[in-house]
Amino acid sequence: MKTRKAIFLDRDGTLILDKNYLSRVEDIEYFPDTMKALQLFQALGYELFIVTNQSGVGRGYFSLEAVYVIHRQFQNDMREQKLFPFKDFAICPHSPDDHCACRKPSGQMIKELILKYHISPEHSWMVGDKIIDAEAGKNAGIKSAIIRHADSKEFPHYKTLFEFAQTLKK
Repeated sequence: MKTRKAIFLDRDGTLILDKNYLSRVEDIEYFPDTMKALQLFQALGYELFIVTNQSGVGRGYFSLEAVYVIHRQFQNDMREQKLFPFKDFAICPHSPDDHCACRKPSGQMIKELILKYHISPEHSWMVGDKIIDAEAGKNAGIKSAIIRHADSKEFPHYKTLFEFAQTLKK
């Protein structure tokens, strides 16, 4: 039986520049290596998911529909690059004050995707630009890495998403 492995990715600050409460498609700006990294992940057999806290919804800055519109654009951008679209998106729309169970660093959103898609935790990674992303992966029982920031001694960190992707080839 083939092992289903996945890369769970944070969105803002990992795939795209963090624009502080991104709510408009025209403000999406990918990092220069994003598509190259996604292409390598897929070539290595990983399924791709986005796991994102979107507290701007809970704070009333924009609607959940605005988040869906941005994610539809991500899917279109993936297809334009001849990549498979993201398998699924997990979104926590709550503000930190809501003290919900799904908000990263909780591993709940990742665990639900692992169960839903029969993903092998031991062959999967959570990658983000903040410690809470890596902690979410750890809390879900998968490996974690941090990119762009060397904030932690507990988790491996890489300068770019593509640099991380290249380590998986080994």
